[in-house]
Amino acid sequence: MRDNEPKVLTSLLSQGALISKIKERTVALSQLTKVIDELLPTPLNQQYRVANYRQGVLILEVSSASWLTRLKYEQSNLLSGIRQKILPSLSSIQYKINPNIATNYSQSVILSDKNVKISNVISKQTAIYLNAVAEQAPDKLKKQLIKLANHAK
Repeated sequence: MRDNEPKVLTSLLSQGALISKIKERTVALSQLTKVIDELLPTPLNQQYRVANYRQGVLILEVSSASWLTRLKYEQSNLLSGIRQKILPSLSSIQYKINPNIATNYSQSVILSDKNVKISNVISKQTAIYLNAVAEQAPDKLKKQLIKLANHAK
């Protein structure tokens, strides 16, 4: 029977050896993630996460089945690259689908898009083109083109 009783957080923090093991494990998985990022094509970098490494098996979480298929095409290169660079004892890779990876990535893209400042100013050259087109346009369109051209700075 396993010993899975809840423990008080302060008792865990007081055990320095346990905290150092957790830190070492975190650093190792972080280094493994960096190596995998170098080996994979750019679009795949945002679609996976290193979940664990145990007993020679690397466990990767992937955002969807379609990205899993794409990642499996890279599996042989990934295995050989990881073995050469960081884990010679790696025997296989297991995959799990975790849709939260995709939602986290899309939320970060949305947040970065909100930080983009949209400018309502057009160039002088564009204003000249708009005025030239407005000369031969119908009256209603002409007014709108001239109004648009007035945004030039």
